Amino acid sequence: MIKFNEMNVDEASFDKCFVDFLKKRNPITNDISSQVSEIIRNVRENGDFALKEYSMKFDGFDGDEFLVSKKEIDQALKDINSDLMDSLEFAFDKILNYQSQCFKTLVLGSFDEHISRKFRVIDSLGIYIPGGKASYPSTVLMGAAPAIACGVENIFISSPTQNGLLNSLTIAAAKVAGIDKIYKIGGAQAIAALAIGTEQIVKVDKIIGPGNVYVAEAKKQLFGEVGIDSIAGPSEIVVFADKTSDPETIAWDLMAQSEHDSDASGVLVCSCEKVIEKVKEIINKEINSLERCSIIKSSIESNGMIFRIKDNSQAKRIINSIAPEHLHIAFDHENCDDENKLVAGLVLKGTVSANSLSDYVLGPSHILPTNTSSRFSSPLSVEDFLVSYSFISLDKDNTEELEDYIKHTSRIANSEGLTAHAISAEKRLKD
Repeated sequence: MIKFNEMNVDEASFDKCFVDFLKKRNPITNDISSQVSEIIRNVRENGDFALKEYSMKFDGFDGDEFLVSKKEIDQALKDINSDLMDSLEFAFDKILNYQSQCFKTLVLGSFDEHISRKFRVIDSLGIYIPGGKASYPSTVLMGAAPAIACGVENIFISSPTQNGLLNSLTIAAAKVAGIDKIYKIGGAQAIAALAIGTEQIVKVDKIIGPGNVYVAEAKKQLFGEVGIDSIAGPSEIVVFADKTSDPETIAWDLMAQSEHDSDASGVLVCSCEKVIEKVKEIINKEINSLERCSIIKSSIESNGMIFRIKDNSQAKRIINSIAPEHLHIAFDHENCDDENKLVAGLVLKGTVSANSLSDYVLGPSHILPTNTSSRFSSPLSVEDFLVSYSFISLDKDNTEELEDYIKHTSRIANSEGLTAHAISAEKRLKD
């Protein structure tokens, strides 16, 4: 039997217990930070030698070449079921089409001839694909499509091996996306290599993709030296339900989220006791039939939570405090007055809008802000691969406008004691 964690909003101890629950969600420790810092230092100083050392230690890979060869790619593709390749191609077409439409809707043109904003596409991208507890070919597609949609030319994938072998599905997804530069490197050392560059690993402009706490910490420490999408934590979902919700689909949504890894979080916020009890019953009945039942059980017992609320108006505070990666409003959305005020990286409305569909084939990227960062961060999209810059080309013949700029600049600069700024501007006045 699963030991479910539960809280009742109306209990006197709720506020304290809720704060403790939120605090527990940040897994980064000083020990992890120190270990990652040492890995980055070693890679910076010793390059490929350090990578070989870590690859053997963490992944059981004792090779000298990190770039996957064409022969290895061809061999891996032989093992892939043709129907699965069709599904990967279907998913990639949907994702690429969605991201291409997003790109087309952006207003990228200059809005003024002389003082404006322009955009350029980043030159190079590293996509990190986890390879430990599960294979994630979908993440290859979700990361590559928005970059391809806006024209990133140099895309590299990095993923850990299992005893020297790279996951065939990762290679298959890369093939579907048209990416042939794949590195057999994982963990914090992969992030360091892509950010810094070594003899074998090309330094990139930006790194995207999820990973464990070491990968997240490496991205955090190297941000500024390289661009990143976000500092992603474990995957998470909040299911918001009421008496009209379907307990069966809720139970399966929570188990689906929990099977990512034991650090994943599945949360149910519900106003109906009958639905809650039925959800628990279904999970207990079905969990042992699943391939990753031990991971699901660990996730539910360690990080899951059931919040009992009296009515739907109490849900907003809980949901927005968690600010989850995924939020599923598992009932007729017209009944939810606060829908547009709820904070999440992805909102799924209605009983058929399964989170698992969004993970694979609907179009929006499943690389989403986690650990409350949806309060200020957005899902991965084409905007992540565009860099805006200010553009100024003043018209020297527009004397009146130029004199206004110079006059006001001179006043403000002198008030700040920056007289060289003032004089530099005044030198543009015509004699």
